[in-house]
Amino acid sequence: MIREFLKNTIFHFQKKKYIFTPIFIIGCGRSGTTILGETLSKHSEIKYLNERRDLWHKSYPQFNIWNQDTKNPLLFASNKDINNTKSSLLKKLFFREQVIGKSSVLLEKLPINNFRLDFLNSTFPNAKYIYLRRNGLEVSSSIEKQINKRNWFSGEKESLLKKYSEKMNFKTEVETNFEKGMWEWKLSIDESNAFFNKLDNNKFIHLSYQDFIDNTYKELKSIFDFMNLQYSEEFLISISKDINRKNPSLSRIPNDNSEQIGGDILKQSINNTYIPF
Repeated sequence: MIREFLKNTIFHFQKKKYIFTPIFIIGCGRSGTTILGETLSKHSEIKYLNERRDLWHKSYPQFNIWNQDTKNPLLFASNKDINNTKSSLLKKLFFREQVIGKSSVLLEKLPINNFRLDFLNSTFPNAKYIYLRRNGLEVSSSIEKQINKRNWFSGEKESLLKKYSEKMNFKTEVETNFEKGMWEWKLSIDESNAFFNKLDNNKFIHLSYQDFIDNTYKELKSIFDFMNLQYSEEFLISISKDINRKNPSLSRIPNDNSEQIGGDILKQSINNTYIPF
């Protein structure tokens, strides 16, 4: 209670000094969004929210799909799910974080937002986006490991993904945990591509995880320019030097349903030739 009071007091007296500037990192879970967000957050003008589900759930409790006790949980959200009072609270909580952080940009990363993009864009009409995609095999392998640890499909997430998949007429058989990873990756990338294909090009920047690893300096320069943030060459060099691939690149498609699930986009993502726009 005391902490909330202090935050609200600071926000009340300082908010006029700032312009609410939200930028969202969009990408399927295990696509490299964490390392991208952490790297960008080293800029002094960025306040970074790394999967702050608490802010979302405080505004929209039904978005807490990881808790089995949530009433009427929502995985996918569209404009029809917007509640003006709840969205006003959400925007206030986000802007408050930016003001308290004394930052000119609020950068947020939450992978489930892939399924809430129209909702997101209507709630934050002046928002910009950084869209990161990755080789579908690598994403699926990483998700498989998380499923095996039993911390990926907690709560109602898997059942809601199944309902969403059926609604989208995506009825491919999914059996192994690797295939489940491919299934989530494909659903995520289809939803993201549909959104960005209709969005003004000035509102987003798109890059692949492979390009980010191979050409970190160049990609970061493009992103900071897109965010209208100043930087020095020394700064870019310093935050680029430790970016490298932690796991080997994957290119061989397993002898299972992965190719059928991933479709043509899978092969293009493996070859880093996929250009969705």
